[in-house]
Amino acid sequence: MLPTRQNVQKVLANLDIKQGVIYHKGQVIQERDNTDVELPFRQESNFFYLTGVNEPDFHVVIDIASGKTTLIAPPVVPDHVMWMGLPDTLEELQAKYDVDQVVYADKLPELVAAQQVYALPITNIDALQGYQACDVNVLEAAVIKARLIKADWEIEIMRKANKISSDAHVKLWQAVRPGCNEADLHALFLYESARHGAFFQSYYPIVGRGKNAATLHYNKNNAVMDNADDVVLVDAGAEFNVYASDITRVFPVGGKFTPEARVIYSIVLDMQNACIDMCRAGVDYKDIHKKALEIGCDGLIKAGILIGDRQELLDKDVMAAFFPHGSKSIQPFSFFSYFSVHDVAGKFERINRPGWRNLRLYRVLEAGYVVTIEPGIYFFDYLIDPVLNNPTTAKYVNIDMLNKYKSVGGVRIEDNIVVTDGAPINLTTAPKEIDQVEALMAQN
Repeated sequence: MLPTRQNVQKVLANLDIKQGVIYHKGQVIQERDNTDVELPFRQESNFFYLTGVNEPDFHVVIDIASGKTTLIAPPVVPDHVMWMGLPDTLEELQAKYDVDQVVYADKLPELVAAQQVYALPITNIDALQGYQACDVNVLEAAVIKARLIKADWEIEIMRKANKISSDAHVKLWQAVRPGCNEADLHALFLYESARHGAFFQSYYPIVGRGKNAATLHYNKNNAVMDNADDVVLVDAGAEFNVYASDITRVFPVGGKFTPEARVIYSIVLDMQNACIDMCRAGVDYKDIHKKALEIGCDGLIKAGILIGDRQELLDKDVMAAFFPHGSKSIQPFSFFSYFSVHDVAGKFERINRPGWRNLRLYRVLEAGYVVTIEPGIYFFDYLIDPVLNNPTTAKYVNIDMLNKYKSVGGVRIEDNIVVTDGAPINLTTAPKEIDQVEALMAQN
């Protein structure tokens, strides 16, 4: 049993309201368009946070004054039993979940009668129609605030998701060989996740070799890896018990990084290590992103790809052509939490400037946040050509050196980090030093 009563108490503590009830509805079974083919069930994250229930068609009502949590189970329908089997009894559900009582859906009207009801904007309130008015404006901020700070038991689930995913990444390194397909690695990651109890992925895996790795959310995953010198970027994370992981690793098809790949990889690793070290309570996340830009710019200058003064290059946003996204996101269930990647960070105040507008986190970090740190450097003509075609910025790029490194495609390294008052905790166990990666690949 997950101690989700703690989560309920956190939400209630964030509410200024002392009377009424909270209502939320869980996810239902969805079907493929115009068919009766059921889609895989995945619980709505907020419902799981409040109840720990990962089954369809449930509701929850929470009395704000007392904190009493009532789980509402779907009725027992004979035709459904014929196809799906007998559901748990009310007594079994009571023992299974951290709630005060469990009733069937016919009791819902009396639980909300003559009460002010508070729900989330996303809550399906159809079941309340004709019974009670519902406020959908107050609850969301309280839930977001609660989910941002992870309990120790939540972090342990995320640690498990990271362990499963990290081990799966290593399996891919040991399976890759010239001539195999991106699809082979995609399938292997799903297999390694599922056989350890993680049947869902946090997001659609990205498996891109060579220039495909320069596309941030490449998802074709069907190219042949016929060049041993190519690197493969795999951005994939399994979900365990509804909590997400989000991991990116890069490795060479032939088992050895080329000199050019080593240079770019080392720059990105330096960016990431510095950013991880800054993930401490009280640090503004914008400062972390700024540090990534500075280190990345220094690295490209040292490699000879960029020319000039670092601050001048940053002021002209030249670095954004090579590092267009944020250093990253927060995971409250998954973006802060890690119930899903890019979850409920809550504060999105975009800076409309290259290299900054895709930053997804604008917060001062607090102990208990879980964030991903994923800097990268990419050689994507679509982003670089405008810099080259602009006379005011073309002078900052050494074309010959750029062409020398273009074949690397893209490098991104991503870990999941717990923010503390002291040193950050890295939940991701997949090795990332070049020597470690090559040594593990040599075991194939």
